[in-house]
Amino acid sequence: MRLFRRDRADRRPGKTPQDADKLALRRLKMVGADLSLPRHVIHFLLFESESDARAAAATIDAGGAWTTHVDAPSETLEEWSVRVDGHRIVGAETVAAFRAQFVQIARAHNGEY
Repeated sequence: MRLFRRDRADRRPGKTPQDADKLALRRLKMVGADLSLPRHVIHFLLFESESDARAAAATIDAGGAWTTHVDAPSETLEEWSVRVDGHRIVGAETVAAFRAQFVQIARAHNGEY
């Protein structure tokens, strides 16, 4: 299954998704971002099948807090993708909560966050 092979291959030893989240927050602070203000946040979930992608998008849409867009595979991406957009305040707690939410939804629909 290419979806999961790519995930393992892209990770550097010792780097976790949580480490990447911390790094992103540090970089935002370094460039002077005010983390007390909402900002445009984008998440991606990947699926092998259109039906799983659309089911995940429907689950997210049902919450009413995010906007979703489903994209078919392309020359640059072999899987179906769900792009999730919203304006949120980002910080260590919120980023961890976003990750937990979208990991759970992706797994429930045979995908990955």
